[in-house]
Amino acid sequence: MAEFFQTLSWSPSWWDLLLVVSYAFVLISVPSVLVAREGNPYSALAWILALFAMPAVGLFFWWAFGRRHLARKRRRRRKASAHVWRSLAHVRDGIDDVPYASLAGVLPLKLPKEEASWVFPPTASNRVELLNDAAEFYPAVEAAIRDARDHVHLLFYIWNDDATGARFRDLLAEKAKAGVDVRVLCDAFGSPRVRGAFMDPLRAAGGKVSVFLPPKYFTRSPAFNFRNHRKIVVVDGHVGFIGGLNVGDEYTRDWRDVAISVRGPAVDQLQEVFVDDWFFASGEDITHKRFFGKWRDGVSDGNESDRENASHAADATCAIVASGPHTMNNSLHDALFISLTRAQKRVYITTPYFIPDQAIVTALRTAVYRGVDVRVLLPAKTDAPLVRLAARSYYSGLLHAGVRLYEYQPAILHVKSLLIDDDISVVGSANIDLRSFKLNFEATCFVESRTLAARLAEVFQRDLRTSREVTLKEMANRGRWTKITEAAAHLFSPMM
Repeated sequence: MAEFFQTLSWSPSWWDLLLVVSYAFVLISVPSVLVAREGNPYSALAWILALFAMPAVGLFFWWAFGRRHLARKRRRRRKASAHVWRSLAHVRDGIDDVPYASLAGVLPLKLPKEEASWVFPPTASNRVELLNDAAEFYPAVEAAIRDARDHVHLLFYIWNDDATGARFRDLLAEKAKAGVDVRVLCDAFGSPRVRGAFMDPLRAAGGKVSVFLPPKYFTRSPAFNFRNHRKIVVVDGHVGFIGGLNVGDEYTRDWRDVAISVRGPAVDQLQEVFVDDWFFASGEDITHKRFFGKWRDGVSDGNESDRENASHAADATCAIVASGPHTMNNSLHDALFISLTRAQKRVYITTPYFIPDQAIVTALRTAVYRGVDVRVLLPAKTDAPLVRLAARSYYSGLLHAGVRLYEYQPAILHVKSLLIDDDISVVGSANIDLRSFKLNFEATCFVESRTLAARLAEVFQRDLRTSREVTLKEMANRGRWTKITEAAAHLFSPMM
């Protein structure tokens, strides 16, 4: 071989050999891309272009982050869920006269068996309150925790090691010492400090802490993707919280977000999501009747927040949609699409990360054609600049169709909400982007309530007053470099 290279005028360097080897691995990886992105040619093409343009970097990101091969994780998740659902079936049998309902023709859906367990049937007789920003969310959650008598279950994507994180940890430790069952589940990527000494005071007090899908670096199927992005709190089975806020100081000053509190039969649905995630992450089965049906017990004499809300009419029909990459189709995406196609008057969307697929773009565009007032509120400031660039690549097409776009100015917008007409509200952890629809485990609450819709519309209009409307003229007058960078980000949007 050495004699052969000596006969050539070109003497390959180690860099040349590395490049040749990289391209060889790229060729080997192309079939993996084609199979993994079957039915999604734009995403497949984007990944193949990235592999050939940046072979070493592209290979790392494809095998570490890009693959959505969930075969073993999906089997493990289904096996865990099947165990939990069998146990929950006995629990549900003991809860009589659950007030099931329909939700504005959107839910329930006739889904394949695989997805059906994760889209809960709508229930009536719920009380729902909008919690506008951390100034309302944190005090409400802390008040519920202080009043807890039996259990507190918390699931968050991010739990920071800061003043807010420590305050919640110490409050939970206090309740655990008092004999309340405390369980904290956090995503391993979003909350790396939870696995360490930061949570030791809670563990020492008797609380239980677990993490979701800790990363495995030296394996055929690393778990960098498939994060648990849900934010759920359930206290005593009486009250539940769901929304976009995590636990961290930034939500008290630099970020704008919302959540809702729920009282009524929908609390059991939030509890079921937590119970299933907890079993998958920790192996502990807590499908016990003591955690369910407690909304029937009425207002606790000792719970000040419950007494305060008892006078509110139980006018809300609610359904929890717990979507994730463990199912073939994404029921949240489909429920959102159906909701958009049924809009008659208005569609108000607030989302921090906006990379819609063609179906959502078409639903927004055709809603305008039907005379619906469609407005989308997006961040001017962001923690993900590349995602914002990719989002702006969709602006011109939507503006041309008549969709009105706004960018929120005062802080980082992190709200995930959808308002349709005068009665349908959607609040949860999911963004209008491919990651929420394809890669993350999300939890979202669909609510039919004129009271909540009016409140959400009021908050949306207030946010518009501190936002700047984006116009077609502005988009047409962008600089050449801006257009190029946004177009390049758009090219990679199927990979985000």
